[in-house]
Amino acid sequence: MKANLLKLFSTFGLALFLSWAYLFTPQTFFSLDNRLRDFMFVLRGELPKNDTIVIVDIDDASLKAYGQWPWSRDLVSQLLENINALQPGIIGLDIVFSEADRASPHLLSQKFENLPKTLPNNDATLAKTFQTAPIVGGYIFTFDKTKTQNEAPIIPAIIIQKGLKDNHSLLTPSSTILNIPILQESLYSSGFFNNIPDANGMIRTVPLIMKYDYTLYTSLALEMVRIYSNVNKITVQGDAFGIESMDFESYHIPIDNFGRLFINFRGPKHHYTYISAKDILTHKIPTNALKDKFVLVGTSALGLYDLRAIPFDSNIPGVEIHANVIDNLLTKDFLAQPRNKVLYNLSILWTLIIALMLLWHNLRSWLILPVALLVLYGLGTLFFTLLFSYGLVLNLLFPLLAFFLTLISSVAIDYMVSFRQKEEAKKILGKKVSTSVMNHLIKHASEELVNPKEVEATVFFSDIQGFTSISETLGSPAKLIEMLNTYMTPMVESVIQHQGTIDKFIGDAIMAYWNAPLEVPEHADKAVQSAIAQIESLSQINAVITARYNVTINIGIGLHTGLVTAGDMGAKGRSDYTVIGDNVNLASRLEGLTRHYDVQILISEATKQALTGTYNIRPIDTVAVKGKSNAVKIYEVICNTKNIGTEESILYLDAFKAYQNAQLTEAKNAFEILCELYPCTLYIQYLKRCKEALEDTEKTFSPILKMTTK
Repeated sequence: MKANLLKLFSTFGLALFLSWAYLFTPQTFFSLDNRLRDFMFVLRGELPKNDTIVIVDIDDASLKAYGQWPWSRDLVSQLLENINALQPGIIGLDIVFSEADRASPHLLSQKFENLPKTLPNNDATLAKTFQTAPIVGGYIFTFDKTKTQNEAPIIPAIIIQKGLKDNHSLLTPSSTILNIPILQESLYSSGFFNNIPDANGMIRTVPLIMKYDYTLYTSLALEMVRIYSNVNKITVQGDAFGIESMDFESYHIPIDNFGRLFINFRGPKHHYTYISAKDILTHKIPTNALKDKFVLVGTSALGLYDLRAIPFDSNIPGVEIHANVIDNLLTKDFLAQPRNKVLYNLSILWTLIIALMLLWHNLRSWLILPVALLVLYGLGTLFFTLLFSYGLVLNLLFPLLAFFLTLISSVAIDYMVSFRQKEEAKKILGKKVSTSVMNHLIKHASEELVNPKEVEATVFFSDIQGFTSISETLGSPAKLIEMLNTYMTPMVESVIQHQGTIDKFIGDAIMAYWNAPLEVPEHADKAVQSAIAQIESLSQINAVITARYNVTINIGIGLHTGLVTAGDMGAKGRSDYTVIGDNVNLASRLEGLTRHYDVQILISEATKQALTGTYNIRPIDTVAVKGKSNAVKIYEVICNTKNIGTEESILYLDAFKAYQNAQLTEAKNAFEILCELYPCTLYIQYLKRCKEALEDTEKTFSPILKMTTK
């Protein structure tokens, strides 16, 4: 019980501690939780490639062929025209042209008077390309409070805010880095391409919307999907707790209160189709390579420093992060935290702690390690399934902490209370078995008690005769219990002193046995000796009981020796060591027969044959007890308290032999003499049976008594 209380307090203590840690120190565990989720991505592995997304890469080969970045705007224009000629669905630029082309020919005409004034303007050339192709431009939001810029990006989309107050945490940049005006004005649309890493430098989420100058703006990836899908209206729904949802006209996009989407990454870098810008410029790709596809223009060149870290890869081009977001928006296999994530995570945490403590509590010590491994695997599988099959981003670290802390706590408590449990076990077993048996059981409990086995045992049953009338005489239940305790204490002590094991108390009855769980030499003798001692102690017990309760106790004892099944039996957590089998039932029947013959101790022939000592024993009958077809010879063990002289013994044995040999007249005459000289129930029973057999001449005589009641 104390161990249970300790585990109960430990359970709630752990739950409260981990809840406090989750609520008030989240940043301490933020990185570890994210790394666990990163590991889930690695375990899941790479997903099939989405062929509708293509990256045109200004790679090292392109830079080598056409010079370092930035390229002249006419070259960029040519690249975009070549892409557009291949009929893409939409083109997104992971590039911002925030300064004019310094190598534009028209700038030379301003410096040199002899040059024609009509030299081409590369920026104008690119602007014209922007006007003729389905291009979404890119720009950057900055959060430097010292810099402000009044220009606003292009927002052709209708973004409706419903219920969105100041209780959200949307990113609010202070300035923008836009394309130069001639280019910005030529674009149909644009989107920001900020990839904002978390505290440990990893990209796990990406903002889909930001709030700048009281207006909402969309990301490059979101804007590309919006235009491609012909969606004109985006609704950002808010409530009292912040952002509730963001909806396209056709479906819901789960974003958090910061406007971010958890990215369901598809794989490491180069998961998507990469086409070198050089190959586009030199027309070395198939004509259908870009048809109706999402085309992102960006760079993987090391020197341009647009590399990011994601769960799959520590150096992935930033443009491929946009590709992952587009893929998520198209496939709709979103990952998202529940809006009431605190309630979700704490509910899981508390449920898990309670369930695990109950599990560890009910496990045998040798099962803890394999079950712990199974539970750990099960938890991993559960959270893996919730993440990738149901899109639920839940806290992983605290359930894992709950697993280890409950396991350690449970094992530690079991270890700490083990000594006290052994001491308590000694007290309990001391009332049930002898000291030597008790010590052996405590030391070898797993060997002796757990595994059932067949053993030869002498089984003992005793019962108070006329207990119902005694109960009625006493009246008070309290007095009845007091009287039973007065009677049973010396009875139990006698069993234990003679190396027996007390099995149970059944009302006023006592069940015991010898030779289990430990071997007891001459167990039949010890059982008979205990029975005799109990009968002979009744006079002293009755002296107390009669004086105190005005009743007298008489008991009957039945003993039988035979094979029984011994072991720890019962329900889990409610089991007990006991013996079962037909031979146990026979011992109980013998105890019941003591009332029929009005004797104190009855033993079976098997017990008599197992005895090595000398006792005053006489045969009583051959009986077929109820439920058994085979007859059993039974004997009375005569105690010193029962005065049977030599003459009576000889006369009884002669009468008994005559009856067994079907010499009914001789038996009848002998029992008549016994009834006259030594009247008792046994002799009266036999006299009656002799007379009935002599009168019923048509019935074949059998000395076996068939009992129809228990």
